[in-house]
Amino acid sequence: MDSTFKRGSQWRKWDLHVHTPASVLNNQFGNDWDSYVKLLFNTAIQREIEVIGITDYFSIEGYKKIITEYINDDNKLATLFKDELSKDENYISKIKQILLLPNIEFRLDKIVSSKKDGQQPRRLNYHVIFSNEVSIADIEENFLEDLEFSYQGTTEHGLERRKLKKCNLEALGQKLRSEHQPFNQLSDYYVGCMNDSTA
Repeated sequence: MDSTFKRGSQWRKWDLHVHTPASVLNNQFGNDWDSYVKLLFNTAIQREIEVIGITDYFSIEGYKKIITEYINDDNKLATLFKDELSKDENYISKIKQILLLPNIEFRLDKIVSSKKDGQQPRRLNYHVIFSNEVSIADIEENFLEDLEFSYQGTTEHGLERRKLKKCNLEALGQKLRSEHQPFNQLSDYYVGCMNDSTA
């Protein structure tokens, strides 16, 4: 019998859908990663959240940045959370006890609402959540880069497909921005993400 857990059942708080500044379609945070990371972990500790799904559209860029530039850098964490450490010397260990999981959000070409519902048409999204034991390189090279996305090409070629890579999403965005004036104020990457469908 496993004696790790002394009690039968224990509820833990999880939040598996937390976007980052790398979430181009849902960036509510700007590009200040230090402020974002402080808010993320201070809120998680305050609310006793033990598992967080670090979520981005079509990528794990935010998860990768948090793990490599923050969690794996004790000096960076100590500098960033110096005020919290002055009150609680175990603050960094509390941060590291929070389980972070990579969560990739995809968009399907299925519409889930229509204008007759009083809403703008929206596409169905789905999530793929990986164990933290799967390496970042494996997720990128053996999962993401094996997927394709489709988009409406020319009238002669119909639906076209490309590998799900940032450079391909940017190329799609650049093409669409050159063809559609309303997209001119947006980045290539944003437009590409907004208009693809993952297959």
